[in-house]
Amino acid sequence: MMDSVHAREVRRDILVVVTGVALVLLSLWVPVNGDQQITGSILVLGLVAYSAGLWAMTTESRASHVGLVVLGAMLLLSPLAMNFPRGTTAAATIAVVAGVIIAGVGILGLLARRDQPVAVSREPEHQPA
Repeated sequence: MMDSVHAREVRRDILVVVTGVALVLLSLWVPVNGDQQITGSILVLGLVAYSAGLWAMTTESRASHVGLVVLGAMLLLSPLAMNFPRGTTAAATIAVVAGVIIAGVGILGLLARRDQPVAVSREPEHQPA
């Protein structure tokens, strides 16, 4: 039996939700050498990833996939943008891996949307009586 496009999208979006939950949980245990800004950023981005995954599941819109790509890029670049200090390699690795997963899901969603035909609704033209 062939898998439906909707089922594949939901599975991808569940991966984003799981990644968000993992980021939230890992923010509690990841070693950051006392740098609470790193912990806070991973926690906040995890909550955003969780919410974005739920949003993508419920709307299945192009905007949700673009949002996932942007969020993934933010996570991917967070070690550079926040200048993670030495000794926080585990936190940087977690952020990069989560960013790759989330951005990948967003890109796959955009590619799947590109292949679907766009439904154009036309209103009937006004005809004089």
